[in-house]
Amino acid sequence: MPKAKIKVHPASPSKGHRREYRQSKEHKYSSLADVNEVQMDNNGREIFMRRYALKDSDGKTKETVEEAFYRVASHVAEGEKPQKLKKAYTKYFFSLMAEKRFNPNTPTWSGSKTKLGQLAACFVLPILDDMGSARGGSFDTLKNAALIQQTGGGNGFSFSRIRPKGDRVSASNGVASGPVSFLEAYDSAFGKIAQGGTRRGANMAVLRVDHPDICDFIKCKAEEGKVSNFNISVAITDAFMRAVKDDKDFNLINPRSGEVTETVKARELFDEIIDYSFRNGEPGCLFIDAANRDNPVPNQYELEATNPCGEQWLGPYENCCLGHVNINASIFDGKVDWNHLRETTILGTRFLDDVVTQNAYVPSVPELKESAYRNRRIGLGFMGLADAMYQMGIRYGSKESLDFSSQIVEFIRYHAMLTSVELAKEKGFFPGIKGSIYDPEDIKWKIPTSLVEHRMDLSRPKLDWDKVMSGIKKFGIRNSTQLTVAPTGTTATVYGLEGYGCEPVFALAYYRNVYQAAGGDKNLQLTYVSPSFQKALDASNLDEATKKQIIDESIHKGTIQHLSNVPEDIKHTFVVSADISSDEHVWMQAVIQRFIDNSISKTCNFPENATKE
Repeated sequence: MPKAKIKVHPASPSKGHRREYRQSKEHKYSSLADVNEVQMDNNGREIFMRRYALKDSDGKTKETVEEAFYRVASHVAEGEKPQKLKKAYTKYFFSLMAEKRFNPNTPTWSGSKTKLGQLAACFVLPILDDMGSARGGSFDTLKNAALIQQTGGGNGFSFSRIRPKGDRVSASNGVASGPVSFLEAYDSAFGKIAQGGTRRGANMAVLRVDHPDICDFIKCKAEEGKVSNFNISVAITDAFMRAVKDDKDFNLINPRSGEVTETVKARELFDEIIDYSFRNGEPGCLFIDAANRDNPVPNQYELEATNPCGEQWLGPYENCCLGHVNINASIFDGKVDWNHLRETTILGTRFLDDVVTQNAYVPSVPELKESAYRNRRIGLGFMGLADAMYQMGIRYGSKESLDFSSQIVEFIRYHAMLTSVELAKEKGFFPGIKGSIYDPEDIKWKIPTSLVEHRMDLSRPKLDWDKVMSGIKKFGIRNSTQLTVAPTGTTATVYGLEGYGCEPVFALAYYRNVYQAAGGDKNLQLTYVSPSFQKALDASNLDEATKKQIIDESIHKGTIQHLSNVPEDIKHTFVVSADISSDEHVWMQAVIQRFIDNSISKTCNFPENATKE
């Protein structure tokens, strides 16, 4: 077969959409098609143009979908050397995205080839117990955070180092106002900043459970509208959980002096967390000791905070570049095309490593780039898991779904790591590898194992984990972390997916309000019906009137489990988040997390009548 070509120019992309597979010897990605045009449904295209396409000074779109895809692909491919590879990977990345097999995070779309050049979604910044201008001082950090948000990034902070309210300040002979007052000051500042012109800033505030001001922190969002620009989470320690379990006392400790300021009943404090979480969903809990047991670079720092959605623990000034494999794109005729998924994973991993190189970060905060280059964190995630289950007739939450998900995620982790080892061989390992869990001279990384027995015959190729281990010992590894499961809301929607991240479908039909990227006017309402659900109804023996009645009811309720006129096979497969028990949600998170070295964004739904207990 002659060498296939892609003719795409940012000013005049070629037309046509051919699916000729490159199988020549000089092309190693045999599953990539020769794609010149991006296929999207009307809803996806409308959302994409509003959220991701670049705008002129009047807010009008100034590029086509194809031009946007080429802009991102070519910018990220600039991270490759030599020039021949840059050209090749521009084509590969364009096809990968145009076939809807992989989608980078929102900042990569909005930042590629722009003046700001911010490609990362999330950062963690340190806050020291110092109001001055020293690096990491509370107001210095506020300034840096504002700069990050203006470029399109969100921030996570630990306020745990700030001395408690009422503590004596020797320099001024005054009294400290405490971490909650600083949190409120940050919240007020962020309320004035629109994140990258596309969305209001997202932030995470963390306070250790043993901080003297923990009760004030737990209650800080009790009043509607207060601290509205932050998610808040309590950093839970092992010692606290043991005290809760054993109904013991628990000490609150001044972080400045290390002295015990108060002793409380652990269960009463735990109940306080539950009460407020039950009331409005916050605070969340971050198990900080557990996170540090899995810290890939424990010699560099202790982990203290996460990004705004909690799926990424990061050290001081670190960020993580995120992108998402579309699992559903690798399902053909109800079966997994493993070579297709393998090549998507390989290219997605390489794409994100190039994003680390190409990211402009914030030049006035040099620590951001330094930290990113030191550990080269990436977070390859996925979306469309629930869509794949719909295609394969698997009920989300069932034992079969746990087996399926475990096999899929292990496969992605394996090939992401193998690719990172190959990149280390080609480009060099991450500079901070000495003393890390991947240090070739003292490797502490352990091969992950499944929580469930893999009984489903998915004809998955054998995974030689010893090859990964021997590769790390010989070449090191390019990225200190590899996998993350992010929420992928709009990212999944523009690709026509129903399952965001690792979530089940939340409704089989609904109305979606779309906001203009700049300005925030609610000016478009789209009606959405699950394509897989529609296809299953169309293939059934139901009459048109019944189909319409079922769809209308699913728009109203989101689910079909209460309907008696739906065939049992459809009702069995097409569950939504509210139909799945809390245990099933947790088990799904557990089997996936087993192969994720960062964290997971996962919502565990409870019925309206769920009690605090």
